[in-house]
Amino acid sequence: MRYAYKNSFDRAFKKLTRTEQLSVESSLNTLIDFFERKTSQPVGLGLKPIGKNYWEIRSGLKIRILFQIEKDLATFYFVGNHDQLRRFMQEL
Repeated sequence: MRYAYKNSFDRAFKKLTRTEQLSVESSLNTLIDFFERKTSQPVGLGLKPIGKNYWEIRSGLKIRILFQIEKDLATFYFVGNHDQLRRFMQEL
């Protein structure tokens, strides 16, 4: 599996607090480990589909991470709270 980060993800990530950034990094590492090892779904990420080829995971109680999977590429689009993610999805 390959991984890509859109500019929209990078911009949103930079707006998070340092604590939130560390939490997001930990969630991404858990997700990537899940993809690479092809084990059972990790508890606590809340991995779920939210549209055509789009998926969401949680990073803590407030932060959501939006990504898309196509073939062997996972592209991360956005990170933010639930309302911000919904607004971003409307722009796609």
